[in-house]
Amino acid sequence: MPVEIRHSGPWTELCLDRPPRNVLDVPLLEAVRDALDALAATPGGAPLLLLRANGRHFSTGYDIADIPAEIFDPEPAVRASHPFEQVMARLVAYPLPVVAQVQGDAWGGAVELLACADLRLAADHARVGLPPVRLGLVYSHTGLRRLLRAFGPALAREMLLTGEAVTAQRAQAAGFFCRVAAAEELEGETRELMTSIARGGPQALRGTRRVLHLLEETETLPPGALAEIATLRHEARHSEDFTAAQAAFLARRPSPFGP
Repeated sequence: MPVEIRHSGPWTELCLDRPPRNVLDVPLLEAVRDALDALAATPGGAPLLLLRANGRHFSTGYDIADIPAEIFDPEPAVRASHPFEQVMARLVAYPLPVVAQVQGDAWGGAVELLACADLRLAADHARVGLPPVRLGLVYSHTGLRRLLRAFGPALAREMLLTGEAVTAQRAQAAGFFCRVAAAEELEGETRELMTSIARGGPQALRGTRRVLHLLEETETLPPGALAEIATLRHEARHSEDFTAAQAAFLARRPSPFGP
């Protein structure tokens, strides 16, 4: 199975289990989506959730050879039908707090997945990176909004416009990670944080998380702006820039865009 579910007393762990890279392919995303649906429908109430991963990386994001065209489609319904967008929607709508433990690097869509969590902890050697521009691609406006909130505008712009990864320490200074610990201490830090959250009343936790997400997720753009964004993303996905960058990456050649 691409995911593992562990029940750890007051919380449940949802673990990506396709090491070493935990690539966000359709089988893994569908497994995460279905697990979130099942946990949200738990009799007696959804459990407090810890999102984590097995292996060297938290997730390297999409397989560059198989970046889905659907998430760049100009039609919102087509984009929403892809398992990646469904996972993001499930994480945002999950009833209780979601905490992410990041034991290794996270790239691309995996960083947006982490941005949907309420709190994030990381090992001190972990890095997070957003490389779409290196591939000639334009990120979604919903993802950009989450990344701007999670990293703050200065660091988010730097990461998105350069495509360079940043250390866990820089991400923590910007507010993305609430705690950074040595690899051997990460489990203990995570247990401490989860135990502290679990002391809250379930109804208060549900209500507080819901209000926070209503405040964050209800900002809207006018239809004309949404249509322009959809066109920009669709054209980038089907451009010669993307084709050249994808080929260079897969062949381990330098970027075709610059020095």
